[in-house]
Amino acid sequence: MPQQHRQLVFTWASGFDSCIALQMVENVPFFQTLAYIVVEEQGYVKEALSTLFFLFGASSILVGLVFYLLGNNGLGKILYFFPSHVLVGCIGGIGVFIAKTGLEVTSNSLFGVQMMEKFHLLIPPFSFEIVLRFLSHWAHKTGRRLPLLSPIYFLSITPVFYGLIASGLISYDQEYFFPKVIGDCSNEDDDCQSVSLWAVFTLLDFKTVSWNAVAQSVPTVIALILFSLIHVPINAPALSVSCNKEIDMNQELRAHGYSNVVSGICAGGLQNYLAYTQSVIYSSSGGGGKVSSLAVAFLTACLFFVGPKVVQFLPRCMAGTLLLHCGVDLFMEGVWESVGTYDYFEYTGIWLIVTIMAMFGIEAALIAGAVTALLTYVVQSVQHVKSVRGAMTGATLRSSSYNRSMDEFAILDSDVTGRIRIIVIQLQGHLFFGNVTGFTSEISRRILNSAQPLIAIIDFSLVLGIDSSAAKAIMKLQASLPSLGVKSSVFVPGTDQGFPCELPLSQELQGSSGCHVCNDLDEALIIAEDQLISFVNPRLLEDKVRDSVRRVGQDEIDLAVDLLRQKCPPHESRLLPRFVSYLKRQTYCRGDTIWKQNSVGEFACLLVSGALIARLENEAGTSEEVSVGSLIGESSLISGAHRQSTVVAMEDTVLYVLSRDSWLAIKKTDPEVAQVLYEITTRYLILRVSHVSNRIFETRCLPI
Repeated sequence: MPQQHRQLVFTWASGFDSCIALQMVENVPFFQTLAYIVVEEQGYVKEALSTLFFLFGASSILVGLVFYLLGNNGLGKILYFFPSHVLVGCIGGIGVFIAKTGLEVTSNSLFGVQMMEKFHLLIPPFSFEIVLRFLSHWAHKTGRRLPLLSPIYFLSITPVFYGLIASGLISYDQEYFFPKVIGDCSNEDDDCQSVSLWAVFTLLDFKTVSWNAVAQSVPTVIALILFSLIHVPINAPALSVSCNKEIDMNQELRAHGYSNVVSGICAGGLQNYLAYTQSVIYSSSGGGGKVSSLAVAFLTACLFFVGPKVVQFLPRCMAGTLLLHCGVDLFMEGVWESVGTYDYFEYTGIWLIVTIMAMFGIEAALIAGAVTALLTYVVQSVQHVKSVRGAMTGATLRSSSYNRSMDEFAILDSDVTGRIRIIVIQLQGHLFFGNVTGFTSEISRRILNSAQPLIAIIDFSLVLGIDSSAAKAIMKLQASLPSLGVKSSVFVPGTDQGFPCELPLSQELQGSSGCHVCNDLDEALIIAEDQLISFVNPRLLEDKVRDSVRRVGQDEIDLAVDLLRQKCPPHESRLLPRFVSYLKRQTYCRGDTIWKQNSVGEFACLLVSGALIARLENEAGTSEEVSVGSLIGESSLISGAHRQSTVVAMEDTVLYVLSRDSWLAIKKTDPEVAQVLYEITTRYLILRVSHVSNRIFETRCLPI
């Protein structure tokens, strides 16, 4: 009965027009394990059926609830996180189990040496399977598409078997057939009673349920739920491709949820899913639409009434061949077809899962799968993922600190004392115990092979996670850097939230001598540049501090000249007073907009006091502070281009403004002074282009 219910549910809830719902045959090992637990607890009595039906129904309801919650919360993609090779290994192991079950059904005995006593019962399914394999191979080799070959073949087994008996090739034996499902009490010697077809719905009695057996079954039910989840991310997308139909994975999850809950409520129905193979055959045969799906549900309802009477006339070899064929297919899919598609370690894991499932059962196989997935992750992370993405000197990198004096730039541009003595090492991925030795030794090797770096910047912007072992290794690495000739180290977590680990790594590193922690690479470069300058002439940085204090009482005109002098070569200094004479003083209050992005560039301005911030309107909050001494808007003034950002005053601000009219007058009447703006603009462009390179190195993508 649950079959027609699940078919009706999928007809109503699924996005497919040609969906066929079936019981999860892959879950048969779980059902068998649950039966063993119940029989061991209660024995072969009617009460055991009550407990077993309760477990079947409860597990189906739980599976349905998990499916529904995943779909209702938009978590369909979470199902794709099952490791592929673990899934393939489980498929292969299930194939072995189903094939073994087919042989047990045919021989009516447990798999083992005792089965050889009934080997004559196994000859028919092996023979039918060999013939079907030959026909399938012939159809594939000749390029014929015969989607109905297998179902027609299986339906023909029963008449063929009766024909073999009639011809005398097989002697009649009741062992070849299934026993009667409904009791027949015509023989007084039989210990049976007349049983109604509807009696199955009366078997579940909560008073006779063994709750001790239910408690023992919890681990198996949990494993059953997890294993049931792996079918939807395979069947639904595969059917979508075969039927050329876009689907909503969350909708399909909800449909599976409804179907399994309904199945569990209906007299302990088993778990079910959207069957890929049957749905494809149904679709290719012209099936589709709601009416057609309803007809399928009606036919399955009819089989509920006639099936128990018909099954006693079916030979065991028909079911045995079906199970054997299905098991071999699944085994080949898991073991043979995966050759060459997985690396050596993953393929070994597939065989491990198959072997353990065949020998010890599904729960042990799932545990082996989890262990295999973790080991595969560790091994592949060590072998294939390079934790050290790259390293380079700071020779071509520039920070956003443009307002340095010519003496400072001379030090930074030197081949002996400059940025070439900075090494930037960028890490990536997950740093954990498996690659600790690799990335720490690689960092040391890079530093030793570099041109005697004085400062090491280690960038963690692309690191996704750091475990405790890696965090402690990073602290040991920082302590060892002085022995490699590094005077100062700067660590960059890439975010103001610190490093992606539980250990307070930022505080631990900042507490070390000669170590700094910066939120981004630009801030790290500013610190590194300041330290290079301090190694050569610390008075330059001290003079900068004194100058900032002295400017408070300095005449604004003289201050403007001094600020421009830092940006020009010495031979241009005599022109600066004349250049400043063309500038007009303007004041802005906190929050005032200097200009808007995409507006026409009608003026350039020198920031004499206060603070500004430039924001890019079309990016995700990208901004840059403008410090005192900066000349902004010069490129738009010269080229006539539109503004690239919006500039706003962060506090009361004084600007010296060069208007377009004044600029045109300078070019016409005083071209020697115009050269000052050209010099500053060219220098700014060089610095800004270099700074853009820093952002590409840091993020490998657009700043969004």
